[in-house]
Amino acid sequence: MTEYRIDDLARASGTTTRNIRGYQERGLLPAPLRRGRVAIYTERHLANLRAINRLLGNGFTLKHIGTFLTNPRAMVAEALDLPDLLDLRWAQRRPDEITHDELERVLGPVDAETLDALVDARIVTRVDGSSRVRAVDDHILKNLGRLVERGMELRTLIGVHREFTDRLADAVRVLMSGARDEIVRREGVGWLPTTSDEVEWVTDLLATMRSSATANAYAALDRALDDAREQEIKEYLATVESRD
Repeated sequence: MTEYRIDDLARASGTTTRNIRGYQERGLLPAPLRRGRVAIYTERHLANLRAINRLLGNGFTLKHIGTFLTNPRAMVAEALDLPDLLDLRWAQRRPDEITHDELERVLGPVDAETLDALVDARIVTRVDGSSRVRAVDDHILKNLGRLVERGMELRTLIGVHREFTDRLADAVRVLMSGARDEIVRREGVGWLPTTSDEVEWVTDLLATMRSSATANAYAALDRALDDAREQEIKEYLATVESRD
């Protein structure tokens, strides 16, 4: 592992020793190793400094960077002090139409049966009267493409996506039902808002529940993915050991 003294680290990273000390004070860099009175830095420190330089070059402030580096689970909206972004319905944006060739450039070969499966799983929709399709969400399509590039079979991924979204929809209904139950608790079954104040209250309650549910679901999903990954690794290693 390459080691650096602070002057060497400054030259390698394209910054100054003063900046390095300042980043340490802000908690953006881990503490250096110590050999007597000499501070020793590693490739990890160099990688952090290069990341800081890139983020600064893209217009982020040290406050934003501090959130990114010290709390990697933080959502971008939180880091940018824009919590209202959590209320935006990203799904309302209408993705562009794509041709069959463009779809195959992302997902690999897509025959008629696979296309039907993509439509049934609500990954793409057909554009009426043409051979073009539209992704339900561009991010989903690109993420599936990343996994296909790593050798996973598309049909397997479609099935996993479909089961995951079905279960997620059930979880979302549980979360959002809390707002409905609160309305019933306060106003009774069958109540409908009739004044502007009542409409404003219901709208605010539903929006706040949605943003809270988004943040909580994100955190819970992140933890669940970590736990599931560790469990899958343990089970796989146990299977390998049982064969020896």
